Amino acid sequence: MDDLNYLFLRQQMERTLAESAKNAAAREAHEEMARQYELEIERKSGGRIIFPWHRHDGAADPGTDQLISELPTPSASS
Repeated sequence: MDDLNYLFLRQQMERTLAESAKNAAAREAHEEMARQYELEIERKSGGRIIFPWHRHDGAADPGTDQLISELPTPSASS
């Protein structure tokens, strides 16, 4: 589990760096690093952790115990 914790930490750091990047090249580089960490998290978890934005159809595999799901976007009234 320590490996997954490290990967999640790095993934979150890269997402944060991408959001605060001053130019498109830096943003894209950090987003790509975050995607690579996400793929490694999916691999190391044996598919139990799936980042929905990696799926082409947006649906989880039936029979999997998905631990990460896409959160709904907050409404204007929230």
